Amino acid sequence: MRWIAAAVVVLLGIAADTLAASDLTLAQQREILVEAQRDYDRGITQLRSDPAAAKAAFQAAAGRFQLAADSIPDNGVLRYNLANAQLQSGDVGRAILNYRRAEKFIPGDARLQSNLDYARTLVRSQIAPSGSRSLMNALLTWHHRTSTVTRWTIFVVCYAVLWLTVALRMWRPIGGLTAVIVICLILSIIHGASVAADSMAWGHTTAGVILIDDVTVRKGNGTGFEPQFAQSLHSGTEFELLERRGDWLNIRLPDDKTGWIEARATELVP
Repeated sequence: MRWIAAAVVVLLGIAADTLAASDLTLAQQREILVEAQRDYDRGITQLRSDPAAAKAAFQAAAGRFQLAADSIPDNGVLRYNLANAQLQSGDVGRAILNYRRAEKFIPGDARLQSNLDYARTLVRSQIAPSGSRSLMNALLTWHHRTSTVTRWTIFVVCYAVLWLTVALRMWRPIGGLTAVIVICLILSIIHGASVAADSMAWGHTTAGVILIDDVTVRKGNGTGFEPQFAQSLHSGTEFELLERRGDWLNIRLPDDKTGWIEARATELVP
């Protein structure tokens, strides 16, 4: 039975490649999503009784979710479901990649953040972030985990309340209005700057994820260069892209160390 399941996965991959060449109709998208969810649910029921069959079911679900995601690229929930199927099938690298992509559309989703955090614990090459990066991440968690629309709404409300309170204070001085003005001013500045940073792409970098194991980081853009580190990197390792030269990427790791890796071992988070 296991070889039959494996054959089904291979045939599904061939069919997916064929279908992906053309746009899917709405009816096809719905059918694929229904089948993907059915495969995923079957995998869940087989997790304890037949792990091999469960993995094959999750791989099938991931293939179908990927096909739908290629047709509907701007859907965060679909990317989240794809990442869940990939994580269950053992493809940690692609799971992290698609959780990161889903974040762009559904920032602050508690389930997504929980699953992403768990997936990161499964990466073989654990890299602790540098002190400065940890501090910045802690200070800007609210910025990264709330949508631009939410922060814009808070800015507009606080800005309106600010000037209404200023007008009220000028007309009738009431105790406590100064505190309201100060609070609204601070919130307006913070959220206004946050929205401006998004619109102007201030501080934004291109992120990526390594998708295979045993990737050597080198001192230059070629296999002739010496390894930069003694340890190789593994699937799921996240990085920032600094530069691209042909088939090589200059990357910065969470600990701020840099080096060159082959582009074929990675995929970028748009």
